[in-house]
Amino acid sequence: MNMKKILFNILICSGLVTLASCEKKVTTEDTSKVTHYVVFELNGDETMLVPVNTAFNDPGVSATENGVDVQDHVVVSILDLISGEEVSSIPTDVTGAYSIAYSAVNADGFGVSAARDVIVYNPDMANSIAGVYSTDMAATKYGKAGKTFADYAPGYGYTGTPSVTFTEIVPGFFSCSDLLGGWYCQIRGYGAKYNMTGVVMLNDDNTITLVSSYVAGWGDGLDYLKNSVYDPVTGTLSYDVSYAGQIYISPVLVKQ
Repeated sequence: MNMKKILFNILICSGLVTLASCEKKVTTEDTSKVTHYVVFELNGDETMLVPVNTAFNDPGVSATENGVDVQDHVVVSILDLISGEEVSSIPTDVTGAYSIAYSAVNADGFGVSAARDVIVYNPDMANSIAGVYSTDMAATKYGKAGKTFADYAPGYGYTGTPSVTFTEIVPGFFSCSDLLGGWYCQIRGYGAKYNMTGVVMLNDDNTITLVSSYVAGWGDGLDYLKNSVYDPVTGTLSYDVSYAGQIYISPVLVKQ
């Protein structure tokens, strides 16, 4: 899931688009030169929400280099955020999440890029995991030895119960305040920069699929999220996550 570190932040950390516009002075012993980077301007929104079974037309970007139109130099690529694979187009007959990257290299070989995200969603999706959850300390496992958050918390002086919030972006897609169930931010006391924020897609069978994840304190995201189950009757959501190739947590979250 490393490819999914491209963040999907409509509500939690908006501004996925990186716009590069600057001048760089390159100096050697004998020469001094200014290089003009390509400047992108997105046409349309940074994040586009597309109802399933409706057409999507990429509005593209405008691109200039030192005031000159260089639109014909722009290279466009599309990443499926769920599979992590590059695709040739965005299918709109099924729900999904994609990132469109626009890149160009200037006359001196310096590259820049910009991006927009596209969510294809089902407006008739009835199920929802939106809400505030409490982490079940006795049921949430940490590591492969079978120990729980409740086993470890006293050693860090933590006596509370972590809370995790899922917020609906559009039907079927939700931002999460901490996919690690409060482990680093709350139990370990590292603070808000160490929340594993993310976006998940709710499926028709009440499983969830990871779209993106990011922890600002370390600048990376989850390896994977799997074995998810949401029980709408009890309001319980559980899943397994791996982080940094060595942290394994199985949060059990109960809706408040």
